[in-house]
Amino acid sequence: MATPNVTAGASPMVTVPTSLNSRPAGKRRHYGGQTAAYAAVLIISFISLFPLYWMVINSFRSDNDISGGIAFWPESWHFSNYSSAWTALAFPFQTFIINSFVVSILVVIGVAASSLVVAYGFARFDFKGRGLLFGLVISTTMIPYAVMMIPQYAEFINVFHWGSGGNILGHNNAFQFLPIVVPAYFGSPIYIFLLRQFIRGIPYDLDEAAKIDGAGPIRVLWSIILPAVRPALAAVIVLQFIGTWNDLLAPFIYLQDPQNWTIEIALLGYFSRYASSTSGSNWAEFMAMALVTMLPIVALYLAASKQIIQGVTLSGVKG
Repeated sequence: MATPNVTAGASPMVTVPTSLNSRPAGKRRHYGGQTAAYAAVLIISFISLFPLYWMVINSFRSDNDISGGIAFWPESWHFSNYSSAWTALAFPFQTFIINSFVVSILVVIGVAASSLVVAYGFARFDFKGRGLLFGLVISTTMIPYAVMMIPQYAEFINVFHWGSGGNILGHNNAFQFLPIVVPAYFGSPIYIFLLRQFIRGIPYDLDEAAKIDGAGPIRVLWSIILPAVRPALAAVIVLQFIGTWNDLLAPFIYLQDPQNWTIEIALLGYFSRYASSTSGSNWAEFMAMALVTMLPIVALYLAASKQIIQGVTLSGVKG
C-alpha cells in the first residue's frame, strides 16, 4: 500500500471552506432584514388602517360616548345612526349616491374613450409636429386646476350658460352637471401618456396584418389595439372613477341646486349643519355617512387592484 510523501517537519494543511463560517452570519442578516421589513409593513398598515377602523367603530357609538373618551369598541351599538343621517338633509342620501354614480360613470366613459383615441393617434400615426404636440399635451399636467378654475367658470357660466336650466328625469337645473362632464370628453394628459406607452409596446406587425386584410384605422383600433390595451384601460377606468367620486371642488363650484349634489357635497353639507362645533356635535351620524361614502370605491379598488397594478406596470415597461 502506497504511503503519502510527507516532508519531515512539515505538517499537513487543511483548508476550511470560508462559506461554512460565513453562512450563518448571512442567514442572520437575511432574517433580520426580513423581520425589519415585516415590522415596517405592519406599522405602516396600522397607521393607514386605524383611521378607517376608528370611523367604523364611531359610526355605531352615541355622541355622548364619542365625547366621553376613546374606546376601541362601542359601549352600545347604535344602528339608528345610519337611518337618522340618511334622511337628515333636504333629499335622502340615495339621491346624492345616484348623482355621484351618474357623474362618475359619464366622466369615466369620456376620459377613457377620448384618451384612448388620442393615445392611439400619437402612438400609431406619424405626422409632422407629433412630438411637439405630444409635449404640449403632457405639459398641461403642470397647470394647476386653481389656475384654470376662474376662466373655466366664466366660460361655462357666462358663455354657455350652464349654471341653470335643463330638466332631465325630474332633476331641475341639470345643465349644472355639464361643466363637470363635458371636459372629460377631451381626454386626460396623464392617461393619454399611460395609454400611449402601452400601445407603443404592441407589435406593429399586428396593425400591418389587419391592414392587409382591408382593415382601416378604426377597425385596427377596435379589433387590435382595444383588446391588447385592456389592462391599462382598466387602470384608467378605476383610477378616474375613484378620482371623480372623491372630487369635491368642481361639484361644489357648479352644483348649486341641492338636488344635484354629489355625495361629497352632501357630506360637507351634513358636516356644516349637524357635526360642526358651532351647530352641535353629531359625529356618530357623520361617521356613518362617511363610511357609506367610502364603501363603493373601497369595493371597486379591492376588486380591480390587480388590474391597476398590471396596467401601470406594463405601461412603464413596454414604453
